Amino acid sequence: MIRRSASTFWISPGRSERGWFLRRHIWIGLAVSVLFLFLAVHKTDISELGQTLRTAQYAYLIPAVGLTLVSFWVRTVRWKYLLEPVKSISINSLFPAVMIGFMANNVLPAKLGEFIRAYSIGKKEGISKSSSFATIVVERVFDGFTLFLFLVIPLLIRPSDGMIRQAAYAAFVVYAGTLAFLILLKYRTDTTLEWTRRVLRPLPHRWTAKVCGVLRAFVAGLQVFHNAGTLTVTIALSVGMWLCMVGAVYVLLVSCDLCMPAYAAFLLLGAIALGFSVPGSPGSVGPVEFFSVAGLALFGIPKGQAVGFSIIFHASQYVPVTLIGLVYLWSEHLSFRAIREAE
Repeated sequence: MIRRSASTFWISPGRSERGWFLRRHIWIGLAVSVLFLFLAVHKTDISELGQTLRTAQYAYLIPAVGLTLVSFWVRTVRWKYLLEPVKSISINSLFPAVMIGFMANNVLPAKLGEFIRAYSIGKKEGISKSSSFATIVVERVFDGFTLFLFLVIPLLIRPSDGMIRQAAYAAFVVYAGTLAFLILLKYRTDTTLEWTRRVLRPLPHRWTAKVCGVLRAFVAGLQVFHNAGTLTVTIALSVGMWLCMVGAVYVLLVSCDLCMPAYAAFLLLGAIALGFSVPGSPGSVGPVEFFSVAGLALFGIPKGQAVGFSIIFHASQYVPVTLIGLVYLWSEHLSFRAIREAE
C-alpha cells in the first residue's frame, strides 16, 4: 500500500512485509557483529585484556562522555542550519530527534535511526520527511569528508599500506559519488531524475516513480549547496563536532594508559568511524571493535590492550546515547510501535 501526502511520499508495507524486513536485517546484523567480533578478539591475550579493563581509570569516562554529548549538540546546531531553508526549527526541538535517531541506530539494524530521525522531526514539526532526510544525507557526506581528512593526514605522517588506508579510500569514493549526485540533483534536477529512471528501468514502474518522487522532494533539503554562508558554517561545525570526538578518544587513550602521539587520536577516530559506517549490526557492535584494534595495531599496541580500549570507548558511546534517546522517546510521546511504522 502507498500513502501519499502533499509534502512527501512514503511506502507503507504490509505488516508481514515489515516483519520479514526486520527479521532479515536482525539476522544479517547479528552475523555482521559476530564476524567482526571474532576477527577483533581472535588470538587475544585474555589476561592482558582483563588487566587493561581492571587498571583503566574510569573517572576519565566523565570528560569523554561530556565531549561526546557536546559533539551531539554541535551536530544539532549544524542540522538546524541545514534545515533552515525548509523550516526554522529550534535546537530544543531538534536535539531530541537527533538523540532518538542515534538511540535507534544502537538498538535497530541497518542504520534505521537515520530514517527515524527524519520521521521524528517531520511528525513533530510538520515538514516533509524526504526533505528532512535529505539534510541528514548531506550531513553524513560532510561527516565522511571530515573524517577522511582526519584519517588520511595522520597516515601521511605514519605511512601504512594496510586495510585501513584501503577502506578510507573506498569510503572517500562512496562519499564523493554521493556528493556529486546530490549536487547534480540540486542543479540539474530533471536531468538527474531522467538518468535515475533509466538506471531503474528494470524495476517495476511504481518503484521507479516512487524513487524519483522521493528524490524530487529531496531538493528542498539540498539548499546548503546554494548558500555559501551556510556551506561555510556547515563545514566549520563539522570540523568542530569531530574535534570534540577526537578529544573523547584521546581522553580514553590516557585512561587506558596508552601513551601515543596526539595525532594518533585523529587516525584512531577515523578508523573507528569506518566501523560505525558498516551497515547491518545494531550499534555497530563488532565493526567498531575490529577497526579500533586495527587502528591501534598501527602503533604497535598489543591486541589485549586494544580490545580493552575498544570495549571502554564503545560503552562510553553506546550507553549514554541509548539512555538519553530512550528518555526523549518517552518525553516526545513516541513508541517503538511508531518506530516500526517509520521503518
